[in-house]
Amino acid sequence: MSGDSKIGPVGGIVRAGPSRRVASETAAPAHTPAPAPAADTLPAAKLTRLSATLADQPPPVDVARVAALRTAIAGGNYGVHPALIASAMLDFHGRGGE
Repeated sequence: MSGDSKIGPVGGIVRAGPSRRVASETAAPAHTPAPAPAADTLPAAKLTRLSATLADQPPPVDVARVAALRTAIAGGNYGVHPALIASAMLDFHGRGGE
């Protein structure tokens, strides 16, 4: 029997025969599983609540700054300084000479 014949129609693994008990399983003392942590302590639950809280908040926008930039662009007073932009990009990403 090839390994491919054990894969079920939806990608799950199908057991080819009955499960076998290993001798060490019967000799080991049975232990009770630890109780599951509360839902509030799970990282996924915390992240879900945090994402819902953030989604309900409006994006942080400085409306006055946007209005000033729109006015400057419309009036032709907004200047682009490529050297300053390039310097800021290098500072942000590192100068590469490390």
